[in-house]
Amino acid sequence: MLYIVCALSPEAKPLISALSLRKDPFACPYDTFFAEDSSVVMAISGMGTVAAASATTYLLTRFGFRPEKDFLVNFGSCAGRQPGFHLINKITDEATGRCFFPDMLYDLSSCGLPASSEKALVTVSKVVASLEDPNLLYEMEASAVFQAASRFIPPHRMLFLKYVSDSGTDDPKKITAAMLQEGAKQQVDKVIAVLKYLETIEEDDNEIDEDLFLNTFLNLKASETMRHELRQLFRYAKTEGTDMEKILDELEKEGRYPVNSKREGKEVIDVIRQRLI
Repeated sequence: MLYIVCALSPEAKPLISALSLRKDPFACPYDTFFAEDSSVVMAISGMGTVAAASATTYLLTRFGFRPEKDFLVNFGSCAGRQPGFHLINKITDEATGRCFFPDMLYDLSSCGLPASSEKALVTVSKVVASLEDPNLLYEMEASAVFQAASRFIPPHRMLFLKYVSDSGTDDPKKITAAMLQEGAKQQVDKVIAVLKYLETIEEDDNEIDEDLFLNTFLNLKASETMRHELRQLFRYAKTEGTDMEKILDELEKEGRYPVNSKREGKEVIDVIRQRLI
């Protein structure tokens, strides 16, 4: 199943129409829509991080997200200097300074999202009047969606798709429903292409060396979120024909593995990622 979280109804309407989604009359407290064949379910969260986190948790728990089969997509508008449709590769929460990294493991170039479309994004608490960094995008929900979802699913099963609706404004009323809906309408074909691609992806947890994975997980003192990240790195190494055991042996010779704390474990996972990708 494909799970979609949109903040606002105007952002969601073109996708609801294109996918022929029906409203769930029993859904509460969030407007929820689903496909006839139950292949897609969507919730409209409302604006802001609290609403986004709550709606994401509601959606994933109500319909029973399966981390080995399903995907979560956060689709919506953002502010940016240049118009366009973007795949988000880094999310920074302005309030906490924390950064989150959806795994960029799938080639979406055939869906209209080449590598050049990848952007970093900042989640802010209010509409921004001026964009400090021309290379960044700004919106109000993504970090909350990521944090809520990460309790249930690995980062490689999340995609954040954002279209630029404006270049910043000091008056939120200038960002109209019609503007948001038109922006979503222009990108809906690409979103559907992404969803169809995701439906073709199959993964087999048995492909990796489970004994080595478990030993590594324990030696890194990893959290549940780190476990998801580590498993995806093992899968990536398997796909690329890279010897993960050799990387771990090198880290052990360097005195970086095993670790003494979860913080050190996070650092080692980052090093593994750098050496693989």
